[in-house]
Amino acid sequence: MEIGFAESQVLGVGEAGTAVADKHIGPKLPAKKVKGISSQPVPDGFSPETLPGYLQGKYSDISWLVTHNAMSNRAEGWWFPNQSFGITRQLNDGVRGLMLDVHMIDNQPFLLHGSSMLGRMPLESGLAEINAFMQQRSDVIITLILECYAPATKVQEAFKASGLSERLHQQESVSPWPRISEMIERDKRLVLFTDSGGGEWRGYHDVWKFCQETHYAVKQVADFSFKRNRGEESNSLLILNHFLTRPIAGLGLAKKANATTVLKSRLEECEKVTKRFPNFVAVDFYECGDTPALLFKFNRQQAGKQQSDR
Repeated sequence: MEIGFAESQVLGVGEAGTAVADKHIGPKLPAKKVKGISSQPVPDGFSPETLPGYLQGKYSDISWLVTHNAMSNRAEGWWFPNQSFGITRQLNDGVRGLMLDVHMIDNQPFLLHGSSMLGRMPLESGLAEINAFMQQRSDVIITLILECYAPATKVQEAFKASGLSERLHQQESVSPWPRISEMIERDKRLVLFTDSGGGEWRGYHDVWKFCQETHYAVKQVADFSFKRNRGEESNSLLILNHFLTRPIAGLGLAKKANATTVLKSRLEECEKVTKRFPNFVAVDFYECGDTPALLFKFNRQQAGKQQSDR
């Protein structure tokens, strides 16, 4: 998800929508195959829950691994995907933030990117998948960042139907973020941001009242910068967009962006340049490179600094 995606990928939303009764993607075209993807899971031990001091830390103290256009994945048959695997696999591999695009088809909200012909899933189905994971893992905190073209009321209905609405954390923009232990104790472990309709119901947060971001329209590694794109400089959370689009995502581009030498320096330099901790690190094809391991090591270093400062 780029909240405001490049026109080159917008091919006409809803012209071939599936029936709402469809419980999964069901694209009418054969999947575009992406070669060279290992089906092996990311090694255990790189999820935030295993970090030292995880429970004592604040939500804003962790650099969360986020998948860009998380719903668009090769394994489930999406064309021109940004990820290799579905949402559940992503969460099992330690991803804790999902960027999702929401559009309307036949008066119902769907997850899709650019065009329904490239892949689609009812929003309720995607949310139910997330809820099922959270039911099995009572210690996880998950963040959703929506690029939303659906009415807030429709989105709210999908959250209620999926069972996720009961887990929504509610945050005031002027208040400090709670400790992880507090969110777990109250079972308010889902943080929801949207670029449209934020504030129309409790827990539905306007992303640009809480976050700022770096630019997302980057074609090559040399063009990565920390220049602020959207969101006020005073906003407490930073989205570090770290993916390449030329003109669409690809494994080759992800391997360059996710290379240890590139991502490590971006993480280490971010706070020095922006005066903001990289709260959300958004990537394509997260399994490329050592992204989960690298982010885990970065968080472990930060945890050590925070503990020494207490």
